[in-house]
Amino acid sequence: MPHACGFCGPPSPSSILRAVSDLYDVILYGATGFTGRQTAEYFAAHAPAGLRWAVAGRNGAKLDEVARETGAAGAVVADSRNPATVDEMVRQARVLLTTAGPFSKYGTPVVEACVRHGVDYVDITGETWWVRELIERHHDEAARRGIRIVPFCGFDSVPSDVGTLFLVDHLRRAGSDGARMVSTSFKMRGGLNGGTLDTVLTMEEQGKEREVADPVLLNPTGRRSEEERARSRDLRSVVRDPVRDVWLAPFIMAPINTRVVRRSNALSADYDRPYGASFTYREAMEFRRRSAAVAMAAGIGAFYGLVGKPWGRRLVRRLGPKPGEGPSAKTMDEGFFRCRLLGEGEDGRRALATLSFQGDPGNRATVTLLCESAVLLCEPRDALPGGAERGGMLTPATALGLPLLERLRAAGFTAAVQDLPS
Repeated sequence: MPHACGFCGPPSPSSILRAVSDLYDVILYGATGFTGRQTAEYFAAHAPAGLRWAVAGRNGAKLDEVARETGAAGAVVADSRNPATVDEMVRQARVLLTTAGPFSKYGTPVVEACVRHGVDYVDITGETWWVRELIERHHDEAARRGIRIVPFCGFDSVPSDVGTLFLVDHLRRAGSDGARMVSTSFKMRGGLNGGTLDTVLTMEEQGKEREVADPVLLNPTGRRSEEERARSRDLRSVVRDPVRDVWLAPFIMAPINTRVVRRSNALSADYDRPYGASFTYREAMEFRRRSAAVAMAAGIGAFYGLVGKPWGRRLVRRLGPKPGEGPSAKTMDEGFFRCRLLGEGEDGRRALATLSFQGDPGNRATVTLLCESAVLLCEPRDALPGGAERGGMLTPATALGLPLLERLRAAGFTAAVQDLPS
């Protein structure tokens, strides 16, 4: 795919290939799973010329099959339960991309190896409690060494995170000192894959529901104030939004995305570029009819009530898709999402940004978001936010920023912003 990024210019083989020729630019770990196979197919169709990528996972025979079908440059056998094999895999990569979840079960050894060997990392986790643990253990070392560890590079949470940065940047360019608030609403259609369901059930089984309820869970320790908690509570009821002319209902992904956006703001404050002095961020689903919004709120409550009980989780595991299973190609192709981000600047000016994509959010969009994130990390450091000095447990906005949005536009996403009357 041609790279149309206005921030870092078109890629060339010399800007993508690593100086050490026996290393892969990207290794895809989890390549034989449902999402992993889609990711390998995306690279086969859209990888920039000169990108050297490989597939990795536990089953050598299946990996060889995926490599043959997609034209991957190699296949690496590795198992997160065997640290020596993970080390060997990571040592061969410039960027380690993983779809092997739940990440709280299988991801920790991979992240630890990346920090140990100085390898950048991207994944599609939505497991905020797991990322909080990684922040405490690895952020400082990764920051000191300029290693970019970037979770949340799928539908959780690139549209929310990079979309907010896009809107805040627009408000600044229009003359505001920053954003007072951003409110994001989603409209979407898609299918559920077994890996996503397994992650939700794992959270409940590990007893993490109270931990993930903290609105500032992912903020740096010094930026987790009670004041920000108080102004950052998740939406629990149905409300009317006159600006977008919709009803807003609780969004099942808001407890993930909102924490990521708030971490981006907090890290940006550490970089002396906060989104706003008292920035607030919220998310919701949007509906034209109040009855549909009420039904969604009730459905989310009923689902979490069910999976909060052991018998309910057993029932859901029996009836729902299993890990490795997912929606049909037709369902994925017919899916879509649109998010609308309403922002208000410190000076009172308002703007509305819109991001959209044709394709199932949890599969087609996620795969595109993940792959384009990994390819961007292969660019020279001066093409990325913060340059060579930036590292740590980062977010899509702080690690990849607006250059990622330009890649996504070239990959079929739409992104636009308009000013509104103050």
